[in-house]
Amino acid sequence: MRLSWERQHVTERDVPISVAALALQRSGRLGYAPLRQLLMQVRSDFRLEPLSVDQVLELARVPRPEVNMSVSDAQRDIDKGLEMGIVPIPISSERYPSTLRNIHDAPPILYVRGQLSALEQMPGVAVVGTRKATPHGLLIASRIAHFLSDEGWPVVSGLAMGIDAAAHDGAMKGKSVTVAVLAHGLEKASPTMNRPLADRILDAGGLWVSEHAVGVAAKPSNFVLRNRIQVGLSCASVIVEGEERSGSKTQAEFCLQNKRVLFAVLPEPGSHVSTMSELPRMLVSQRGAVPIYSRADYPGMLGAVQKRAESLRAEG
Repeated sequence: MRLSWERQHVTERDVPISVAALALQRSGRLGYAPLRQLLMQVRSDFRLEPLSVDQVLELARVPRPEVNMSVSDAQRDIDKGLEMGIVPIPISSERYPSTLRNIHDAPPILYVRGQLSALEQMPGVAVVGTRKATPHGLLIASRIAHFLSDEGWPVVSGLAMGIDAAAHDGAMKGKSVTVAVLAHGLEKASPTMNRPLADRILDAGGLWVSEHAVGVAAKPSNFVLRNRIQVGLSCASVIVEGEERSGSKTQAEFCLQNKRVLFAVLPEPGSHVSTMSELPRMLVSQRGAVPIYSRADYPGMLGAVQKRAESLRAEG
């Protein structure tokens, strides 16, 4: 397969490191935290120097014969992904977004499908919420995402039915890209009903992102953990709708733990607008979320987003 210059450049530096990291992970020789520490050592000591699989294994003090089968499997799956346009980006890479690298429990490898240069536009703003969205909630999610996109902010969400889908759709009406963070391998998007939307994201220059190699199926725990990636790619999160025990509560907690700005959508006092606002109300009253009542609050939201993004970029 003939690779573009950009893909070839990424492959030369990042693929052997990713193969070794995936093999160490699958073999059980290194857990997430030690693997992340190893790759950060690679970043520190060999920042621009290509390393072979064996050199990374040597740094990990793991003899090649002990993980040879895992290396073969990892090489096969990463090559299979590259054939489909899925690029592995280890946390040691210059292309790995710094705002994601600096969160607690950042994924050792990020798999990306789409326009890789979109990563340079991070951080974005996460717009998320329940799958059981109301008509008003869907409209508000689309409107907020469209506004943010027109103002130059990539919109990050999870491609789920309901609020996530409305956020992606609204973002594509604006000027910026949208990023779908998935809970499985990137050979195809799920849920099935949102595959046309997922394809439109790629066609519009956006990205699919995951911490999982090809062949990894979605499972409930993956959906919880992918929220931290949405937070890591963002400087703020907007919770549009949700029941108090909604999965979006995890998004809000990751957001606060990582010192991002948290917004929650609430109906204006006295308004006839009806939304599923149990979670947003709790986040505002108990967790310090900034309420968004109407379009009049959008400029204030934008100012807070800009300020937090600047500080994250300064942190590097």
